[in-house]
Amino acid sequence: MGCQYINTHNDALSRLLNCNTNILIGDTAQVYYSTLYNIKNNQKEDSERQEIVNHSVQRRIMRIEEEVQNGIRGADEVQEGFIEGLCRMLGAMNASTSRFVVGTTMAHLMVCQGGTRFKISHSTGNLLITQLEATLEGRNVDVRLRTNMLNSEKVIWPDSSADDYLHRPDDDVFTTMCYYEYTMWYKKIYKTFREMNTNGHVDDDDEPDPNATQCQKRKFAFLPTHPGKSFSNLAKLKIPVIPKITLPKPGLCNIEELQLNSANPSAEALQSREYYAKMSLLMFYPFRSLGELKLNGSYWDKFNKERKLWILQKDTNSSTSITTTFWPKGFEILQNMQDRLTMEKQVKRARDPITKLTTCEKPDDSDNNSPNSNATTNDKLPDILQYCR
Repeated sequence: MGCQYINTHNDALSRLLNCNTNILIGDTAQVYYSTLYNIKNNQKEDSERQEIVNHSVQRRIMRIEEEVQNGIRGADEVQEGFIEGLCRMLGAMNASTSRFVVGTTMAHLMVCQGGTRFKISHSTGNLLITQLEATLEGRNVDVRLRTNMLNSEKVIWPDSSADDYLHRPDDDVFTTMCYYEYTMWYKKIYKTFREMNTNGHVDDDDEPDPNATQCQKRKFAFLPTHPGKSFSNLAKLKIPVIPKITLPKPGLCNIEELQLNSANPSAEALQSREYYAKMSLLMFYPFRSLGELKLNGSYWDKFNKERKLWILQKDTNSSTSITTTFWPKGFEILQNMQDRLTMEKQVKRARDPITKLTTCEKPDDSDNNSPNSNATTNDKLPDILQYCR
């Protein structure tokens, strides 16, 4: 009974993979569910047995202490301070280990997959547009301060992904590369002591950057203007990562607010155009200074020019040889963002086929009409037969 609460599952997959399966229709709710499931915390269930044992021991000790106070046990039977000390130790152990308990079925995954229970095809990288914009505009930026020794001198330098892109190598492949593509394919690798020390001295703890195993062997030097040029290099990843975009509030707006088909857009639309174009260019247009993102003092004029060129390129009947500097894949990503906004606001959630074919009725309160009227059971869950026909 209560089978109406069972997930829609695939028996063949469950037997093959030896795990639970849940078949869902692909929509925004499914993406939201998968995201939450990936980061959910099983700590309460995994540590339940440990907590039961700890609490039982603590209650036992406190009961012995109470018996001593009531005269049931002699004080000489228990060493002075033993009860209190043991309680404190158990409490400290419970507090320190409660965040590190792993269920038996998940323990091997935590070790084999770098501390995560799930395996995904691609890792993620941080595309910090907020930091990049603040750096270009000269505003305060949150960075990580690193300390290194160079030629026996202590050097403190700011470690920032924005500086990594703005001071990237001047090779042709990097000059025409946007921030999004750069984050996908390249990662900063920190130098070893051997590489940093010009005198050839090697320290005992001279270990390579653990991230180096994810990258190809060839390394690229940052420009001399990079704050950490002496302590880091650039390397290409063996497998590209998926950038996680961090945009300043309120993020990219709906393109309806841009009034693209209006000959006389409102002041709000003009402001939205400038902001939308600026964020898009920061992500998908190669540059080294903020002035390179403007045309006639306008971000929108620059972006709109690239947009029209891209539309012209898509026209197979066009004979133009003009190419866009804006990363072509960037327009597809922007369209994908717009599709997500449209789907979330305008598209209704698809109904499950079982829900469509099921007629739900309120159960009759009469015991005579209940299918379990003559049965005695401890199962408090209603029978599915009371709801469906």
